[in-house]
Amino acid sequence: MKKFRPWWAWQDEQHGAWLQRMAAQGWYLRAANWLEIYTFERGAPAEVAYRWDLHLNNFEPDYRQLLEDAGWEYVAAHGGWHCWRKPIVAGQVPEIFSDPADRLRRYRRLLAPCVAMVVAQLLLVSQWADWGRAPLALNALNWLSLGIGAIAAYSAVQLGRRMAALKAA
Repeated sequence: MKKFRPWWAWQDEQHGAWLQRMAAQGWYLRAANWLEIYTFERGAPAEVAYRWDLHLNNFEPDYRQLLEDAGWEYVAAHGGWHCWRKPIVAGQVPEIFSDPADRLRRYRRLLAPCVAMVVAQLLLVSQWADWGRAPLALNALNWLSLGIGAIAAYSAVQLGRRMAALKAA
């Protein structure tokens, strides 16, 4: 079975919960692609936790071994995101990042590219026109750039909110 399910970096917990519900119905993630299309295979229903981790340049073999030694199974990857799963035992949902400081570092890693994208889009916008003399004429590329900048800014705000919640907890 294939399903389309887009998600944002700050929605990692909701996305993992969706995959967990799929496994409870007997559908296990087998593959994912950059279009956010997920391929599932049928199996016996079970309680399984799914977690995503971002490593743009792949991850060190030692990191993978560390997770595998802790009982995590590597499932799929797309766009720098790597998915892991592990059975839920006695109602205890496992976490890759169980320490709030580790989660905070993870969100900081995600925040940096968003901020860089916002800055890049602001620099592009500043080149569009002489703001003091000419009206801004927007073409399709300008609209695309504005959209990318808006998404990056929204992402940065949402990640910032997640980080603030972790600090407050």
